Amino acid sequence: MPIYEYYCDRCKKVSSFLLLRATEEIEPCCKSCNTKDVRRILSRVSILKSEESRMESLLDPSKLSGLDENDPRSMEKLMKRMGREMGDELGEGFEQEMEEAMSEPESTPQEDL
Repeated sequence: MPIYEYYCDRCKKVSSFLLLRATEEIEPCCKSCNTKDVRRILSRVSILKSEESRMESLLDPSKLSGLDENDPRSMEKLMKRMGREMGDELGEGFEQEMEEAMSEPESTPQEDL
């Protein structure tokens, strides 16, 4: 079953269409803004992993060697890697939210009066 992906020139989103047969025809449109101003793009190859193998990959000690829980940049790298590994499970805007959180100035605790 082929999956075709189309890029929307208007809203810059990618829409995917699963076809039951290669001979099936569709009229592609953007699933976000409904425009027909889309162009077909080359899809990435996807290899399905079990949840167990994804978790094992995330917890592999060799991949945690440079982790410093007191360094926000180090934690950001870990969270981004987790986001890539978990895919859509962390939400569509996960990467953007991480960038915004890291760009906010650090707050300093107020001294007790």
